[in-house]
Amino acid sequence: MTIQEDWKSPLPDGVTLRVFSGAELIFSSAGKWLMPLFELEDFMQTYRGPRENLSAHDTAVGKAAAVIMVRLGITRIHANLASELAENYIAALNRECSGRNVELAADRKVPELMCATEEQLGPMDDPDEMYRILRQRAKLVRGVDVVVEHLSCPFGSLHDLSFALPAGGNLLVVGENGTGKTTLLRFLTGNLQPEYGQIRIDGRNPRALKPRTVCYVPQQQDSALFPLSVEEVVGLGIKQGTRGVRELVLRAMERTGCTALHGRSYTSLSGGEKQKVSIARCLAQEAKVLLLDEPTSALDDGARLMVAEILRSLSVREIPTIITVTHDMELVKQLGWNALTIGEAA
Repeated sequence: MTIQEDWKSPLPDGVTLRVFSGAELIFSSAGKWLMPLFELEDFMQTYRGPRENLSAHDTAVGKAAAVIMVRLGITRIHANLASELAENYIAALNRECSGRNVELAADRKVPELMCATEEQLGPMDDPDEMYRILRQRAKLVRGVDVVVEHLSCPFGSLHDLSFALPAGGNLLVVGENGTGKTTLLRFLTGNLQPEYGQIRIDGRNPRALKPRTVCYVPQQQDSALFPLSVEEVVGLGIKQGTRGVRELVLRAMERTGCTALHGRSYTSLSGGEKQKVSIARCLAQEAKVLLLDEPTSALDDGARLMVAEILRSLSVREIPTIITVTHDMELVKQLGWNALTIGEAA
């Protein structure tokens, strides 16, 4: 049987998705809706086989499934039922990228699948935004909600400050030095207790949260505080006794582009490299809220862009709640997130 016949052959009873690498069956699932594709995504994080010749057979492929399959690098797709929305989406991607050639074949085609997801994605064209929506609909969001109500502080410019972020939301807090941005982060970590107003993270006072719920990345960390290897710093937030610590560390390093820093001393790293390692530390501890204090301060243009790309990627894939304070307007433009401006210092 040829490779093409393998991926087009009928699905066994009860199976909804099969994926092949060349002629080898590497994954199958009997799950419903898009969950088999999210299961496949988890599987591919640890799959070490060839990825250049991936093909899939799915019971139904709408635009949502097409978005995820293309993202996973699947280049040949066969479906029992496919929508023209999926077909048009793939055709548009093939036209935009001359080196891309994704094939979609189906036993039967319809204009669109009769489901809310297909209707929601219909007019959209941003792959990252569509993917983020799909993970939210599947409840694959790491973050939790953050609510600040009437927060005031006797110093800085924190006067009657209120905002709310849903689980997995992103916020840039903008303002010049001395306006209370770092103070706000200290309130959110629970290191400071507000005299006026209240803060709730996942419905709790920050001081009542489970350890490692929040990960704080301070500005310009002193290397003397971390006379450790890169791997040791990434693993600092992981609970003692956790199984598979090395795997968690290596996965977080890979996710943030730190693999090349393996074996290095933290003290030897550049500012941009330290930021990558710090964000990897938050990922390794599976923090639900990331608080970053001026993450691009004193970085060159290349390192600043790298930090922005990592944060944008996290906001699409893992989707923690991210609050970043900054006066770097270039970072604000690069991320394009909602921004909250804190007033000038008195």
